[in-house]
Amino acid sequence: RRFPVIIAIVALVCAVLVTTQIVGVCPDVPAPVWWALMGFLAAVFGAGLGLPRWWLPFQLLAPTACALLITILPSWMALVFLAILLLLYGGGVVTRVPLYLSNRAACEALAELLKDHSKPQAIDLGAGFGGPMRHLGRAFSGGRFVSVEASPATWLIAWLLALPQRNVRVRWGDMWAAELADCDLVYVFLSPQPMPRVWVHFLAQAKSG
Repeated sequence: RRFPVIIAIVALVCAVLVTTQIVGVCPDVPAPVWWALMGFLAAVFGAGLGLPRWWLPFQLLAPTACALLITILPSWMALVFLAILLLLYGGGVVTRVPLYLSNRAACEALAELLKDHSKPQAIDLGAGFGGPMRHLGRAFSGGRFVSVEASPATWLIAWLLALPQRNVRVRWGDMWAAELADCDLVYVFLSPQPMPRVWVHFLAQAKSG
């Protein structure tokens, strides 16, 4: 249940295997019909395996979308797109968090929370491109700010953007391993899925206030 993407892949593989067997019996049916059948079976298998409802439209449409892409684009392009997606969103497979970016209003609100600290320390768990901590780094030159990101390409972009700021560090790795005890502020802008675990982690480590 913690990794629905694995269930989705298993359901898709099962749908491909079943459809392949049917194709062997009825080879003259048009390809779009097979794509639609494959999507229908993927959605059925996914539902049977306990996949959340909002995943089912993706299961239904994925085979047709992939087939169309392969038809329109060279096959090697699919591998390129897959590699880009894994580099940008690969951490989300484990954390179940897509790439969310904080806007300027959120960054300014964080700075307001730290206005009474001359040398604040803050951390952003699941930092994306690291905008909030860079904003705080500019607002509090004497502070220390850390961004933690799990997806390789996203981390690299955040690291490069933070290079000019000596008081901002960008770490690539598991946000659950982050130390919170010395932080004046812990910022987390994620999907609802990991938040109960984030709260437990926060209560176990964060200092009072």
